[in-house]
Amino acid sequence: MRRLTEQPLLTSIIQKRILLLFGHLIRMDESADARRILTAVPQSDWRRLVGRPHSSWIATLKNDLSLHNLTFEDAIEMALDKPLWDYWQQAELRTDGACRIIMMMMMMESKCSQILHTAHR
Repeated sequence: MRRLTEQPLLTSIIQKRILLLFGHLIRMDESADARRILTAVPQSDWRRLVGRPHSSWIATLKNDLSLHNLTFEDAIEMALDKPLWDYWQQAELRTDGACRIIMMMMMMESKCSQILHTAHR
């Protein structure tokens, strides 16, 4: 049925929306509650309540990122650059190798401009 309607897998739709939300949260002001909760580290003795899912939203996100060979820290850095993050998401949904090459070039250009901007301070 999915082939007839050309609908993507439900899991890929959910993954895309998780990544969209992640990018939005990361670009929020660092003092915003949602951003602080996302990057907070729970206390070592903290446990999930009985009946709650074993996997947290962050664990799901990190797993999704690892499927794309991206660490949580690298994803934060990339998501801060909205055009790059948006392009990466689009490129990851396609298997076109040229898109991945262009994305890598954009990442390198973004890092170089950050280095030059820091050096001029």
